[in-house]
Formats: sequence, structure tokens, C-alpha cells
Amino acid sequence: MEADGYYGLVAHVVAARRDEVEQDLIAAVEERDRLAAALAEAETRVASMQFLLSLVDAPAEAVRTSLHEAMRTVLQSTPGHVMPAVELAREINRRGLYRMRDGRPVEAQQIHARVGNRDDFVRTPRGIGLA
Repeated sequence: MEADGYYGLVAHVVAARRDEVEQDLIAAVEERDRLAAALAEAETRVASMQFLLSLVDAPAEAVRTSLHEAMRTVLQSTPGHVMPAVELAREINRRGLYRMRDGRPVEAQQIHARVGNRDDFVRTPRGIGLA
């Protein structure tokens, strides 16, 4: 495409207004990061409220599932039976398989801690897997 075509004109305008474009980029990145944090907080609140409602709707034995059992359930249904701890925690929370005693969703560091205490899980370069 010739330098005077559409892209050439856009490049010329951007070059002339580079400082403004860079400031807009900084603002957009800041807004994205703020919204990502707000989304993570909202997801945690939703998971907590879903758990509280499940206490009323679910049989007692469903609420008492251990984290190890929840990890095993998710990994068994995952191709290759391996996933990063963050994704494993996210999937456990999405399925509502385990909650901490105070109702908060499981976090990746809890997954890592449990792997170190059990022989039925292993750490691999791709994440946590079944032994």
C-alpha cells in the first residue's frame, strides 16, 4: 500500500498527535486495570453469596466436600489432568465444589499448600496434576 494511502494518513495523524495518543493509552490501561480489579472483587462477592445460598439448598454432605476432593474432581475432568493453580481454584469456585469455613472461595495459594501435603497431586511445569 502506498505511503499516501489510508494507513499513511493515519500514521501521519498519530505521529502529529503522539503525546495525546500516549496519554489516551495510559488512561485506557489504568481504566482496564481498575475494571479488572473491580471484576475480581465482584466475582468473589458473587461466589460468596452463591455459597451462602447453597447452605440452604444443598444437602449437608455436599457442603462438606474437602479441597482435595474438589481438586481431584476438577483435574479428572481436565484434558491431561493438569492445570495451573489459579485456573484450578477458579474452576473449583465456578463449580461451587469447595468453600473455606468462612464462606470465601478457595484461592490459588491454598491449592499450592495442599499439593505439598498430599501424595496424590504433583507439580509440573504446566501446573498441578494428579499423581
